[in-house]
Amino acid sequence: MTLIKDSTVKENVSPTEEFLREYKRLTPLYLGAMKNVCTRFEILDNEFGELQGHDPIHHIESRLKSAESAYEKLYRRKIAQHPEHIVKLNDIAGVRVVCSYIEDIYTIASLFLKQPDVKFLQCKDYIKNPKSNGYRSLHLIVEIPVCLSTQQTSVPVEIQLRTISMNMWASLEHEVSYKMDVEGIEAYKAELKDCADGLFALEERMQKICNGIRSQTEILNEE
Repeated sequence: MTLIKDSTVKENVSPTEEFLREYKRLTPLYLGAMKNVCTRFEILDNEFGELQGHDPIHHIESRLKSAESAYEKLYRRKIAQHPEHIVKLNDIAGVRVVCSYIEDIYTIASLFLKQPDVKFLQCKDYIKNPKSNGYRSLHLIVEIPVCLSTQQTSVPVEIQLRTISMNMWASLEHEVSYKMDVEGIEAYKAELKDCADGLFALEERMQKICNGIRSQTEILNEE
């Protein structure tokens, strides 16, 4: 698991002292939920590796939204920036699961969601229905049980599942999105979309090759 820095704040915001105190109080819960999710995916990946000889997960990243970013998001969503409204955000704890193949995404997501104490809240499939800019990823919102010394509760976590190339493209596009005032940006947007489509077409070809090899291997093992 790799912890990545939250870089979503685009404006200078200054949370109140009360907001910061409440955010600090909630942090252990969100950290616990985030680590819980990462561990569950690591266990599933290890199981596949041992029993099937295939690791569906390339790597796992996680990030905890900063207090400033949470404060700003409440503002953007037109929610009063009161400390008690922090819990209205479902993406304070975020986990990104980067998979080897497209089919691995759906396989590992399905197995994760079948776990009895995982509460499914929401799914947005940007792989089957990509965003207009070419962005692809499977987004899940779930609730995970967390036990601290003084309380036991369920905590929301946002999970993004992508392939390696989807993750690479999203990282580069994110960097470009902060420079949208440069001359001729529309042409660059169109080119980024073409890159995303080209990468996805390549991934579909690689998936077919992988499936073909697996099928031949299974036939040979049966003989």
